[in-house]
Amino acid sequence: MSEPEIVSAVIQKNLAENPKLRKKILQQTIFNRWQEIFPNFADKIFPVEIQQETLIVDSNDNAFKDMLKFGAQEFVQKINEKISPAFPIISKIKFGKRFNNPPPLPKFPAQKIPVEIEVELTPAEIAECEKKVSIIADENRRKILLETILSCVKAEKRKIQNGWHKCKFCNLLCQPKEIFCNICAVKELEKMRKEIRQIFCAAPETSFQEIQKKIIQQFPHLQKKCTLETIESARMDLILQRAAKISYTDTNSDAVIFLVQLIRQLPRQNLTPEIIKSTLEEFKFNFADLPPFQKLNFSKLNNHKLKKSR
Repeated sequence: MSEPEIVSAVIQKNLAENPKLRKKILQQTIFNRWQEIFPNFADKIFPVEIQQETLIVDSNDNAFKDMLKFGAQEFVQKINEKISPAFPIISKIKFGKRFNNPPPLPKFPAQKIPVEIEVELTPAEIAECEKKVSIIADENRRKILLETILSCVKAEKRKIQNGWHKCKFCNLLCQPKEIFCNICAVKELEKMRKEIRQIFCAAPETSFQEIQKKIIQQFPHLQKKCTLETIESARMDLILQRAAKISYTDTNSDAVIFLVQLIRQLPRQNLTPEIIKSTLEEFKFNFADLPPFQKLNFSKLNNHKLKKSR
């Protein structure tokens, strides 16, 4: 079963199991299709709200009050026939308290909708689509899936006509100004971050500007993505990963020296015992084991409280 079929089946199942939700959705459709249901006087009577199965309306014309009073049942019947022929969703219709003073209709600026040229498929393209669904025995399922595939092929053809092109690494289409599709773009960014971490692992004292230069040479297509913030993010990830493997009591191992170099961005020969000690103190809560808490002397604390109260 295709993805559109699965989604449609789930929606239909939920609506079938929840008639109240189905009725509510159908009732809200009245507002969207009001112009279609009553094209002759849609500008005279306005739907306001729905209370259970009663539709409340307003009007800016007194004559329509009498017309609705004597023809309410016809209004109800027409709404039900247009929206839900299978079962009624509205049983009554009446004017609200704000009769003769309806809310003004919102005015929106006219928007220019671009006209898309209909894409036509060649007989060979249609035949290829029909071949893909020929293995499906059920005629209805085959027809639905064929329509879906034809729609996808048309959409892809339209994109190509509008300048879309295949991704540099895969066959997916990407926008005219992009080199990769979204999936490959994520993979390339992860490759770049991995390379940044490897540079830091080889030489933790390397400056951001040097790394940026190396990365742009290796990934020229990601020049805009290789920012100082990206490099700092990769460095912090590496710092936290290495710190999580170091014990609080470790002060002179190679792992500790590397971590201090990475944090301070200093060569090994420039590290002093004071720099190492202060750096480890700053990052002590990121180590594999937390530093021991100082035990409070509750007897002294209680004596202090007693003296203070006196």
